[in-house]
Amino acid sequence: MVPPMLGTTLALASLLAMQPAAGTTRSNDAHARKRGPVFSVIGAPRLGILLAGGAEVMQPLGFGAGFSFRVHGLRLGPIRLGAGVDLGHTRFIERRQVEGVVDSQAQFATRYAALSHSDFGAGPSLQLVLGPIYLQGDLTVGVGISTFVRPLGILTVDEEHHSDVSAMIRTGGLIGIPIRNNQGVTLGTSVQRYFSSYQIVAEPQPEDPALVPAEPDTNPFDLVLDVSVGYLFMF
Repeated sequence: MVPPMLGTTLALASLLAMQPAAGTTRSNDAHARKRGPVFSVIGAPRLGILLAGGAEVMQPLGFGAGFSFRVHGLRLGPIRLGAGVDLGHTRFIERRQVEGVVDSQAQFATRYAALSHSDFGAGPSLQLVLGPIYLQGDLTVGVGISTFVRPLGILTVDEEHHSDVSAMIRTGGLIGIPIRNNQGVTLGTSVQRYFSSYQIVAEPQPEDPALVPAEPDTNPFDLVLDVSVGYLFMF
């Protein structure tokens, strides 16, 4: 189900794309090009959703942004084949209440846990031209840099810091809607898989010498879904 805000944006953009205007292409010369490569640049904020291991250590909703560059130079009827690169960052934050003992007195504090992913990838891309709009499918392979910090007490020294660098694969698609002067909007979604083997304890317990330390039982750097509405420029 598409979120209401994204649905409204898509509907408005579609109406603008079909709106009659002087000239048949509304100066979207790049999208209408029949020969030669078509270049596209997209900048988009991201709504991130944690899946699998990440959702076991953090609340699942995050935010971020991404940048992509594509060139499509091979044509097969309405299909344009090409390649591109993706750069992005997604961050998840959770407010937590922690406690500790200072001067033999129990004290409480509000602190924050944070999980973040930075992705860098490149790979093939396909566009299917459908009149004034196009559908695009992408596959990128690259590197992910992931970090996770969580408070275990009221002091800054009472924190766990985890980080890993791993291979990453990103697959997804979008609807591109050129509106005017080679500019438009996109609505897309993708899934990122980080091939990290890093393991931590999902729910750490207070330290107690009488207890056996818990064994790591989850990978916080695993699957992420993101939804985005972006600005499109073609040339």
